[in-house]
Amino acid sequence: MQIHVVGCDGGVAPGKQTTCFQLSESLCIDAGSVCGGLDFNAQRKIRDIFVSHSHLDHIRDLGFLADNMLTETSRINLHALPEVNRLLKQHFFNNSIWPDFTRIPSPQNPFYVLHDIEAETRYRFGEISVLAVRVDHVVPSTGFIIEDRNSAVVISGDTGPTTRLWQVCKAYENIRGFLVELAFPNALQEIADASKHFTPATLQKELAKFARKDTPIALYHIKPKFAEQIRAEIAALDNPAFRFLRNGERLQF
Repeated sequence: MQIHVVGCDGGVAPGKQTTCFQLSESLCIDAGSVCGGLDFNAQRKIRDIFVSHSHLDHIRDLGFLADNMLTETSRINLHALPEVNRLLKQHFFNNSIWPDFTRIPSPQNPFYVLHDIEAETRYRFGEISVLAVRVDHVVPSTGFIIEDRNSAVVISGDTGPTTRLWQVCKAYENIRGFLVELAFPNALQEIADASKHFTPATLQKELAKFARKDTPIALYHIKPKFAEQIRAEIAALDNPAFRFLRNGERLQF
């Protein structure tokens, strides 16, 4: 399995790209930087996007992707929990924040088609299957277990300490890696708790739930302002499983 890290940052700054993972030419998880990180030719091939939740850093480029591809792509399917799709319609594609591309060019032939998914149900796209699992965030949100014939990878999505995702993982014997969010330094633990994100301290405590030893844990969603501080705190944990994702890299599992 290969995952293209289109964007892995938890905020916007020069050289930073918000969350977007490309699983194949046509399939992505989140769309924070699907335009900022992919050229027009790559954008043209996208057909399906799973949306983990409604926060702007995960959906921002949905608007610009419609602008770019409206005359070149017949439609793109957005897959999310029903609650997430309702938030997209109410607060983003509402003709106030952004044109309603779920009804443009026409209600009968829209650019975006919203598909409600069920948590813990497997959806297959060729050799790749995607299973969404609810995690603990301030809005309805999911992590994902991605699987092909050879391996499985867990993407935490935005979350703080959670339970169900790690429980579901126990049924998989072929997990080759975890991609886990980490947003704030330990000094901002109160903010991390209120916004339901990880710090190095809470992530270290969470590891006991993973039920995996020596499996690589790639960290993403770092808030750019605190990147240096977070890196130092992770280094102090002296855990060889940890590494930080980089925008543009391609992970092989």
